[in-house]
Amino acid sequence: MLRFIGRMSAGLIRRLSASRRNDREKIFTSYDIQSCLYDVRRVELFQEAIRAVVKPGDVVVDGGSGTGLLGLLAAQAGAARVYCVELNKDYIDVINENAKRNNLQDRIIAIQADATTVRLSEEVDVIISEVISAGFFYEPQLQIVANLKHFLKPGGAVIPYAMENDVQLISAEDKLYGLTFSYDSRFRTLPGDVSLTERATYLKTTFGDVAPQDFGIRETARVVATRDGVANAVQIGYRLQFVEGGDWSSEPTDFLLNPQIVFLDQPVDVVAEQECEIGLTYQASSSPLTSTVTARCVDNPMTMLSAEEERSVKRELVPAPV
Repeated sequence: MLRFIGRMSAGLIRRLSASRRNDREKIFTSYDIQSCLYDVRRVELFQEAIRAVVKPGDVVVDGGSGTGLLGLLAAQAGAARVYCVELNKDYIDVINENAKRNNLQDRIIAIQADATTVRLSEEVDVIISEVISAGFFYEPQLQIVANLKHFLKPGGAVIPYAMENDVQLISAEDKLYGLTFSYDSRFRTLPGDVSLTERATYLKTTFGDVAPQDFGIRETARVVATRDGVANAVQIGYRLQFVEGGDWSSEPTDFLLNPQIVFLDQPVDVVAEQECEIGLTYQASSSPLTSTVTARCVDNPMTMLSAEEERSVKRELVPAPV
């Protein structure tokens, strides 16, 4: 947990039990899977990346395959074999049938398994995995890539290539239908949401560099207030780079690149030009309800410095001997 000490305009802390079930074991519903299939812009972004990266004869693994769509696109791009790993057993027949109806059954191998622990029989040239949400909440993207990297050939590629997460303080709309909804998070913005600060990137991830770890995220971001207001939530957004050196995508599709709005236990007064510090501590793939989020806004940014930073600044302010 992150604790802040010093003069604050207001303080907040979200502290909730982390005793809920392991979200990495979640089986996606047909609604989730079909939402991905018919999200045209999302599919176009991945199709373009797959065509740029997958070469004829490549061996590919699609982790969290769903209907097998991304694996089918890899086979269509020339892959010799594609391992479509899907936890939901009901979709193994769907993958196989989709492959058959597209005359790709000789190159698609459907595996009913957890992509965070599956073992493959050979090395692969390309990893494809898209179980992504803002902040890496809910979805085991990091765990899947870390596991599948055990089978990635030297010089192999991961699609998407990289992801950056950012955070800001907002005044979030919490009155709907004459009722208050300010406990659980939401993954869409509403007309009444108002940004109160700049956005700051707090987490940069190159998927090819992901390594097995505890996947605990403990980050701090500093943002400057752009207007007066009362912040009752943080908004976490993200952008994706699908191929190395390619353009970054941040415009939300139906199912991809949507922000996560996490409500705070107590509102925070924000004054324009104040500097605010946001701390985020949570486990990747967990629910935002298990996270710890802290924030404070102050008139003098010096009061936010850590002891070491303060000593450093003081040393810089000491006049040089004459």
